[in-house]
Amino acid sequence: MRAPYPPLPLNELSRQRLIDAHPCFVESNTDAFLDEVVKIAALYFNTPICLITIVERNRQWFRARFGVDRPETPRADSFCAYSVATGESVEVCDALQDDRFRYNNLVTGEPGIRYYAGVPLVLEGGLVLGNLCVIDTRPRPPMSAADMAMLQQIARLAIARLDEMRTAAFVDGTTGLFNHAKLDEDISDALERGETALAVAIELVSPAQRNDMLKSLGFQFLTDFTLSVKNTLRSLLPASWELYKISTLRFACVVPGDQLEQAPAVFATLAEAFSRPIHCQELPVLPQIGIGVLRLEPDQTPDDWLRLIVCAADEARKAGKGWSYYDEQMDAAQQRSTRLLNDLADAVRAHDQLRLVFQPRVDLHSGECLSVEALLRWTHPTLGEVSPAEFIPLAEKTPLIHAVSFWVINQAITQIDAWRREGVDLKVAINVSAEDLNNDHLTDEIVRLLARNELDGSCLEVEFTESALIGDFSVVITQIERLKAIGVEIAIDDFGSGYSNWSYLRDIPANIVKLDRSFMDDLQPGGKDWNIVRALISLARELGQRVVAEGIETEQTLKVIRDWGCQEAQGFYISRPLETGDLIAWLEQQAGSSLGLA
Repeated sequence: MRAPYPPLPLNELSRQRLIDAHPCFVESNTDAFLDEVVKIAALYFNTPICLITIVERNRQWFRARFGVDRPETPRADSFCAYSVATGESVEVCDALQDDRFRYNNLVTGEPGIRYYAGVPLVLEGGLVLGNLCVIDTRPRPPMSAADMAMLQQIARLAIARLDEMRTAAFVDGTTGLFNHAKLDEDISDALERGETALAVAIELVSPAQRNDMLKSLGFQFLTDFTLSVKNTLRSLLPASWELYKISTLRFACVVPGDQLEQAPAVFATLAEAFSRPIHCQELPVLPQIGIGVLRLEPDQTPDDWLRLIVCAADEARKAGKGWSYYDEQMDAAQQRSTRLLNDLADAVRAHDQLRLVFQPRVDLHSGECLSVEALLRWTHPTLGEVSPAEFIPLAEKTPLIHAVSFWVINQAITQIDAWRREGVDLKVAINVSAEDLNNDHLTDEIVRLLARNELDGSCLEVEFTESALIGDFSVVITQIERLKAIGVEIAIDDFGSGYSNWSYLRDIPANIVKLDRSFMDDLQPGGKDWNIVRALISLARELGQRVVAEGIETEQTLKVIRDWGCQEAQGFYISRPLETGDLIAWLEQQAGSSLGLA
C-alpha cells in the first residue's frame, strides 16, 4: 500500500512565495549555528537523528542535519509536512502503528523511522517554513511536557537564526538599505492589505557613466559615490518613504497610498537636486537622474512591475525628463528592441532569414552600371520584414554587429564569385560599422575570403560613415590602408551629415565620397542644400575623389548633380534595391539606356 500524501496548509501559496523569495532557506551550504542546534537537540534527547527541515513544493530540504547523509526527501514522505499543515507540534511514538506513516518509505526503508517528534518553525506572520525534529529508529513513549517545552525552546533558536538569515538576505551590504527582494515583499504585503502605492525607481547615472567611473576611479570611489547618493536621497525623501537599493547606483522607494498627491513635488525636488554635481573624494560628478513611477493597485499589478519602473527610469534619464510615469508604448518598443537583438543573434546562424539585395549605381555620363550596393534584409519568422534602419542601430550598440558584418562580407564575396562565374562583372559596395574598423578582425576576414575565392580586392568597396573616425583615428587609418593595399576601394558614406569635418577629405585615403541622401530631398536653386552639394562635389573632385550621390529620385536632380561634376548616382529614380535574379534582369533591360541623361 501507499502512504497518504501529507495535507497542505491553507496559506500554502504565501508560504511558497516566502521560500521562493529567500534562497538562503534552501541553500546547500551549511550554517555553523544551525549545525550546533541540531547537535544540541540530538544530544539532549539522545536520538540518532535530528533535522531542521524546510518543506518546499515537492521536496523537504534539510537546512541542518545530524545523523543522516542525504540532503532531502520527497515531500510525500515528510513527517514534518503534517506539522507544517496544522502549525502544531507532531509526535509519533511508533510509526508502524500509525496509519499515516506505516507505509511511508522512510519507515519501511532507510533510515527506518519508528519515533518522530517535531515542532513547527513559525516566522512572524504565521508562515511555517518546516520543523525542528528528533527521530529514533526505535519506538518511544510520549515525550514529557518538560521535554516538549525544551524542544520548542531549541526550535525558537533555529527560528531566530533563520530570521537573521532572511534579514541579511534583505540588506544591501554597501549601503545598509533594504534590497530588491525586500522591496518586492513589502509591495506584495501592501497589495495583500488592499492598499494602493506608487513604486518608484531612481537611476542616478547611465551604465556607461558607471563603467567609466569604475575603470578610471576604482571600486572605492564608486562605493563612496553610492553612499553620497544614498545620504542625499535619504535627506530629500519623506521619512515615511522607505528607500531601497535595487542594483548598482539604482535605488527605489515606495510612496504610501495616503501620500500620492505630494509625490510629484518630491520628484521635482529630486530632479533639481541631482541636476548639480555631487562631490566625492573632492571630485565633482554630475548625475544623470531618471525617476520611473508606476501606480500599483490591488489585483491589478503586473508580475514584472519592478522591471517596468526600471524601464521608465531609464527612459526618463535618456530623455532628460527627470521623472515620468511608466508608459506602455515605450515599454513595448523596448521589449521589441530586446527581442530583435536576441533573435538577430539566431538569424545570423540561420540559413533562411537574412539576405542581401543590391541597389544599382550608375555612371552619370555613360549610364552604365558597374557597381551595386549590398543592403541587408531580414525576414523574421514571426514579425515579418524588419527594416535595417531598426535592427542595425541596435546591433551597433553590442558586439553582435561584428557577427552581422562578417555575415554580410561572406555573402557579398560569395555572390561576387558566383557572378564572375556567370560572366557578370560587378563591384559590390558593403557597409561596415564604426566598431568594425576599431580592430583588425574585419580586415583579416576580408583578406581571407578574397583569397579563398581567388578574387582581387578591386571587386569590393568598403563604405563607412564619419562616425567611424571618432574613435582611435590611427587604428581606423591602419585598417583603411590595409584594405587599399589589396585593391579594395574605400568610400566615406553619408558625407555632409553627422560628424562632418572637412579635414577628413584631406586626411583619409578614401577613393569615393558618397553625399548624404538628405541633401537631395529639396535641391532647389538658391537653397542651402543647393550650395552645399555643389561645394562638396567641387571640393571632393579637387582632392581627386570620385563623388557618388545617394537618394536620387527625380530626373531633374540627376541632371543637376551631373552638370556639377558628380560622377555616379543611385536612388529610386535609377532603381530600387533588387533581389539577385531581378538585378540580372534589370541589367539586361538597362543595357544601352541613357537614363534620361542624353
